[in-house]
Amino acid sequence: MRVPVPPRTLRLLSRAATASAHLRRIGRLQKISRLQRPPPCETPAGSADLFPAAALGRNDDGLTRHPELRSPGGILRGLDYCGTVTFALTGCVTAAQSGLDLFGCCMVGAVTALGGGTIRDAVFLARRPFWVQETEYIWMALGTAFTTFFFFPRVIEWKEEARAASLAAGAAECDVQYDAVDKTLDSLDSVGLAAFAVIGAQNGIRAGTSIIISGICGVSTATFGGMTRDVLCGSPVRIVHSNAEVYAVPALVGATVYLAMKRGGRSPALRIGSALLLCVGSRYLAIRNDVKLHTWDTKCDGLGVAVRK
Repeated sequence: MRVPVPPRTLRLLSRAATASAHLRRIGRLQKISRLQRPPPCETPAGSADLFPAAALGRNDDGLTRHPELRSPGGILRGLDYCGTVTFALTGCVTAAQSGLDLFGCCMVGAVTALGGGTIRDAVFLARRPFWVQETEYIWMALGTAFTTFFFFPRVIEWKEEARAASLAAGAAECDVQYDAVDKTLDSLDSVGLAAFAVIGAQNGIRAGTSIIISGICGVSTATFGGMTRDVLCGSPVRIVHSNAEVYAVPALVGATVYLAMKRGGRSPALRIGSALLLCVGSRYLAIRNDVKLHTWDTKCDGLGVAVRK
């Protein structure tokens, strides 16, 4: 015999079934949320002691998305843009003087401007290159190289005319060789070198690497683009030959100063400003005094080595 269920009991059972369905749905949503949540930043052992702010996930001196004057990171972003344009210009000029065509000059200009950061991200930090997200760097590098290919020959013609006029006026040969264009390019190149060194060190810190890897990230960001340029153009790699004044050493100075002041807990403005100033200053002294690292004098010192073939 079937016993009738009171209506009140039926209503209570219906409400219980509805509540159970809601709870199951909430549980599924929470599980999906946990799966989609990005993993916390893992910091290697020892990094928390070196860079406490990085271990806590803080980014108090990182770059802003666009240049601005209200923060050290915004100013550094502007200097980064300046360095990108300058490196692309000098890379295109080097490629053109080596006999490359328009495509080759644009490629070498882009590699000079972006190659250091690309090697840093792909090799040392094992991640996608920065310009995959920040595509404006590609346009800046290619646009600068393309424009330089067509307009810089006029600058060279002007330099030659000014040089001839200065020599006719009795100026010394050494003063004429290093003119205003060279000084401007060297100044902008030094600023870009310093900015790249600081930004590379920042990227190493944010990735949770040790202090020595962060320093390598700074030096590679500032110099490996030029190294790749020299390889593509068939020239001696500047940072490892003493046919010109030191170049990688000022970048190392800037990255080291930044990391040391970061370790000491200095303010973002102080550590970024100090690193930029010392890097640019050491580069200026190297150019002014023609500072070069020592190499073997194999002919005079008898240091030749027999190579078995």
